[in-house]
Amino acid sequence: MFAHCCWSQDAEEAENILRDFGGSAAAASSELVPSLVASLASAAARSGPGAPGFEVRGTLHVPPDFTVRSADSLDSARSRCITLTNEEKAKEMQQLQIMIRDFVKEVLHGVLLDIVLEDGCLLTCRCSMDNRLTTVSLQVREIVRHIRLVDIQEICSGKELQNMNTTTPLDDLCVTFAMMNDQCVTFKFKTVAAREHFSTCMKVLRLACE
Repeated sequence: MFAHCCWSQDAEEAENILRDFGGSAAAASSELVPSLVASLASAAARSGPGAPGFEVRGTLHVPPDFTVRSADSLDSARSRCITLTNEEKAKEMQQLQIMIRDFVKEVLHGVLLDIVLEDGCLLTCRCSMDNRLTTVSLQVREIVRHIRLVDIQEICSGKELQNMNTTTPLDDLCVTFAMMNDQCVTFKFKTVAAREHFSTCMKVLRLACE
């Protein structure tokens, strides 16, 4: 299940993977529209209050020792010419693999995440992935929408969102999937740590599909 998400412990390869997280988001040539999210919101509105329509597994767990560097800190590190020793690179790679393994266990069962609607309101959905880790499924009531990882052009968070052209209101706690069909889905988290944890894990899984 997890074999295609593991890499060699070689220090140079570890550095390359972490460097990929720091790539800047490409500015969208056209405005990204959250149509997929709108269809989920319609399902919730039709159903009204009541049971969510799926088994609730809880919110995403953020490891207390989460230390994988975000794009912002990677840029800062590069500007100061900071380099890691081979031992430090291997340790970071091991931490990354453990974090991804635990993240995969959670999303295979499904977790509750908040998605941002076009008017800025939040809608709670069940987010899960298939056993091959190639597709993200978002469920509200009886409606399920699927997103193939290979269709995600960018996964953006923090300062990466500044160059994104979308009708969805964004802030520093958001992570946005920008897809090739000018669609987007934005998730909002309660803390920066939770945002970076989700963003980092999803970027790794997205890279593994290439």
